[in-house]
Amino acid sequence: MAAEHEHVKILNELAEQFRPLFENSPEGIYLYIDEVHKICNERFAKMFGLTVKEWEAMDGFVNKHAIPGDVEKIVSMYHQHIHQELTPARFQVTGIRKDGSRFKAETDMIPFPWRGEMLALHFFREVK
Repeated sequence: MAAEHEHVKILNELAEQFRPLFENSPEGIYLYIDEVHKICNERFAKMFGLTVKEWEAMDGFVNKHAIPGDVEKIVSMYHQHIHQELTPARFQVTGIRKDGSRFKAETDMIPFPWRGEMLALHFFREVK
């Protein structure tokens, strides 16, 4: 329960600090602690045909909104770069929108330590 409270506190702090970036970035952005504790900007949610509230409330986002072949890549890159090497990574995936349509995307995933937690900061853009 203490970790739950701390994760909520972290996201509230970072939402406030990152507000100008979230509101003005030409890219989709999300901060991820775990499947329950994550925030995103409107541009990111819209890429997937979702609202910010829908995305933030969603459990299992990667499993639902990336093609099956990319789910393993995303999870592997996350563990390798966020929890082992602590290095940024850029890679491409195929996303699936709420309506089932697909799109190519590129993400920069950056390890982001905050208050003893390791978050993943993602910048997400559609590519042709």
